[in-house]
Amino acid sequence: MKKHLLALLLPIVGSYCTAPLASMIDFPSDPVYVTSSDEAKQLLAQRYTLIGLVDESVSTSLLSTQYRFYQGFANAVACSSSVVVTVDTNTKEVVQIYTHLLDESECQSAKEDNRAIDLNTPEQTYRPLLAAGNPKTIVTTSFNVFDPDPLTALEDTTLKYSDVISHAAYSLYSDIEVTEVAGTRYLENSRVRAVDVRAFDLDGNGALEADVSQQGIITSTSDFTIERDIKDYENKQTQFLDTMAFYHIDKSVQYLQQLGFDIFSEPVQFDAFFGNKDNSTAYLAQNVIVFGNGVSADAEDADVILHELGHMINFSLVKRWRDGDTGAIGEGLGDYWAASSRYRTNKTFQPDIVFSWDGVNTSKTSTRILNDAEARYVPGVSYPAHVVRNGSNVDQLWSTPLFQVLKLAIAEHGEPAHEHIDRIIWEGIAALGGGVTMPDAALSIVKAAERLYPQSNYSDLFIKQFKAHNILTNTVAFYAPQFLMVKDGKAKVALDLFNISGKNIHSFIARFEQSDDVVSLGNALNSKKQQSTITVKVPDSTQCGEAFTLNAETVTDFNNQQIPTQGEYSIPFVVCTPKLTHTPKVENSTLSDATSTEGGLLGNKIGVKSYLLTLADTAVLDNDFSVSLHIKHKRMSDLKVTLTPPVGDREITLLAYENIQQGEYNQQLMSRFNQEVNRLKGESLEGTWTLKVTDRAVGESGELVSWGIANISGYSKPETATDETNNNNNNNGNNGATDNGSGSGGGSLGWLSLFMLVVINKLRKNTP
Repeated sequence: MKKHLLALLLPIVGSYCTAPLASMIDFPSDPVYVTSSDEAKQLLAQRYTLIGLVDESVSTSLLSTQYRFYQGFANAVACSSSVVVTVDTNTKEVVQIYTHLLDESECQSAKEDNRAIDLNTPEQTYRPLLAAGNPKTIVTTSFNVFDPDPLTALEDTTLKYSDVISHAAYSLYSDIEVTEVAGTRYLENSRVRAVDVRAFDLDGNGALEADVSQQGIITSTSDFTIERDIKDYENKQTQFLDTMAFYHIDKSVQYLQQLGFDIFSEPVQFDAFFGNKDNSTAYLAQNVIVFGNGVSADAEDADVILHELGHMINFSLVKRWRDGDTGAIGEGLGDYWAASSRYRTNKTFQPDIVFSWDGVNTSKTSTRILNDAEARYVPGVSYPAHVVRNGSNVDQLWSTPLFQVLKLAIAEHGEPAHEHIDRIIWEGIAALGGGVTMPDAALSIVKAAERLYPQSNYSDLFIKQFKAHNILTNTVAFYAPQFLMVKDGKAKVALDLFNISGKNIHSFIARFEQSDDVVSLGNALNSKKQQSTITVKVPDSTQCGEAFTLNAETVTDFNNQQIPTQGEYSIPFVVCTPKLTHTPKVENSTLSDATSTEGGLLGNKIGVKSYLLTLADTAVLDNDFSVSLHIKHKRMSDLKVTLTPPVGDREITLLAYENIQQGEYNQQLMSRFNQEVNRLKGESLEGTWTLKVTDRAVGESGELVSWGIANISGYSKPETATDETNNNNNNNGNNGATDNGSGSGGGSLGWLSLFMLVVINKLRKNTP
């Protein structure tokens, strides 16, 4: 091992940490080399003073070798304790280090999944035939299946589960490998195996519970081309369901191998007709996927089949996948894997929906979308599977950015990009361990994109999408006054800075293109807010009402020898203060907080409050108008604010769960800079306007101070400014700077949420 003196990222003392620690990814700044588990442990002892680790395994992915460890105390294996050192397989250089360390007390009650299961397998059925001297061979045959489901195949959303399905809904495939013994064919090959669960210790009490839906082992003497008849299922005649699951798992595993991931040491086993519940589950420890038969048979929908296979892939790459955000990430990965498969053949009919068939034939709403634009990640909140957080299904929060990157990449680079994105995602997941959070997983995927396809823009696409959902954020958010008052070609600007990285910052430096001042902050930035003032040079030709953008380059150092994060920011201003034809209406009204109810996806009920503003002015909104909005709220990310004009039913979105750090938002949303507001151009001011404020997260209430809509009659001249520091009473310093063109990545974009001059932050290629 080539040795380097590495500074500590966290002071972890002793054989294991003495206090619970969140998961963390470290990207070493200096080259460090590892060729064995022992060398990896030396590195960890040197870098983190972390000793007493136990070897778990050595795994490989497309480009990397992962040396995996857990902490050396009782139940650590059953717990989610994880340390993963990922090394470039060719160069032996350490790519990243993932740690999720736990206090021993947290793991006292942890148990490994050793639940017993009793399976009837094809081998048990044909074993006597083998004993009698009959050979076992692999033959090819034909399958008749839904691909992916009848509703999608027919593009008929009126289709019901009880309907007789047209022949046109089926796809006939040949050359499918199965096992043949003595003229009988079994659904088994080297990749997948159909089994029948006879009994399973589902509740972990040590007692096997008989499966009420035992269907036996499905066989055929020729092919597997039967069409479905749901009446057959009542008699446990399930050849169609077994055929569906076998075909889609087999096809997907072959595709996974084509991508370079040969991760299953044994065939993936499934029971296509398990129990009588409307639920399907993948069990890694028992190596079996079971498909439910509640309101509908889950195995009739390829999306359900591939979703569960996605879990098996995930579990095989990271065997102790639990705690942290793994519940939501795992569900999102399963949804992505299903949607990715269907997108190869179907790019037009409901591409952003999974479970199109099973989801509408269920006891609950279980279709999910992969384009939930309003889903936002909130640090510090738990993300188990199938719950609502901040108003969105957490499964969709993770699947949406992944799938939108896939679509964008294919649109830009063509079909080869499909395999590229699929590879990147699994390569990123392979470098993780238990307890992972969404930001951890996002960083690992971005790093995988940079390594697998360094000449592409895939990493940029992932960064932009993860930032749009607040999964990745800027290290620091800038806030400044909205309006710039210039005197003698200069303006003093007060900046508020917030550390939103979720980590302790060692040092932060910002250099500005239009200023000689440098903002340099050390550990003090780790407190809630820091303030700084800079002098900005403004060109003499700049006129009132024009936009002015202050550009900044930043370097954030979390640790002396971790790669610093470099960013490019733009802070937008409008020169001079607009004069409005109507004064905003003062409300001083308490907003409605969301309320909580019990359980699952119905965990939160939104709070909604509407406000009316009646204007008698017959003037039309012209080329220069503004919507005034002044809200106080401790957690602006809870809120969506819309405006509806007097005529028609158009709803204009003013704010959509923005990641605003300040507790007050006081902005003029100006038509010339905000495309959404500009949609109101040509509307008459006359009539009753409706402002609606929706709160979708429990726990914080706020206040609508004032709001309004008016034309802009002119602008105040710079000479009228009495305060050089620009603390204008009409804006309260709430303009936000961001590095995300969608307005959700860091500080609030506010009035310029869609302004074309906002510069998207570009993480450099050597930056995680």
